[in-house]
Amino acid sequence: MKDFILNALEEVQNGYSLCGVVDRRARVYPLGSDTKVISTLFEIVARQAVTRYADSTGMQLIEPTKQNHYPDFTLMRDNGDREKIALDVKTTYRKEGQSRFNYTLGSYTSYIHLETEGKNIVFPYSEYGQHWVIGFVYKRAEGKRDTTGRIYSFDTLEQIPIPFNDVEVFMQEKWRIAGDRAGSGNTANIGSINGTLDDFRSGDGVFASEAEFLEYWRGYKRTEQERRSSYSNISEFHMMKAGKE
Repeated sequence: MKDFILNALEEVQNGYSLCGVVDRRARVYPLGSDTKVISTLFEIVARQAVTRYADSTGMQLIEPTKQNHYPDFTLMRDNGDREKIALDVKTTYRKEGQSRFNYTLGSYTSYIHLETEGKNIVFPYSEYGQHWVIGFVYKRAEGKRDTTGRIYSFDTLEQIPIPFNDVEVFMQEKWRIAGDRAGSGNTANIGSINGTLDDFRSGDGVFASEAEFLEYWRGYKRTEQERRSSYSNISEFHMMKAGKE
């Protein structure tokens, strides 16, 4: 699956030159540099590759019907499939002069817990056998954002500035790229490793197994004060486990 989807993404790399939104009168509105807009574009590109894989294997491809539900794509044989595959698309950009980057990998307070495994997720968490991340990372093209308000046509597509370049992609199991600290901000999200593209591609994260990843994040407390009496990183987690044995 991994090789198939990555190969399919190589074939649709022209999608990385998406430059605007077209209305039915063939008017083209240029993209801004908003990260949410750019993330949506990469989801569209990824959908092409995932759809091709589903078609080639006879699997069903299911997308969320509600906003902010995990994952972006579910692959399954049928509704009774207890080994469904979750595919989530993540996008971020490299900061100037830096090769390292990171992502947030979903909530650690909702569907990964057995008692709330149906919360904000397409199917109950226990029905998924695999969880994958399709990760895009790009460089912001400074000065390439259209600020004139101009509306373009198909004849002037080459004149539309594209606000990103140097797009690279990887695909890896979520637990292999998960970090041991929450993501940025106050949201209760799992943070990824902070690494290079090679780090994400190799998947040499902090957890020894998916079971350890789940045990760690199911027990991770939401506030710093709560974590003082339990653990706040993988070393403290291992010390706590050793003390109980």
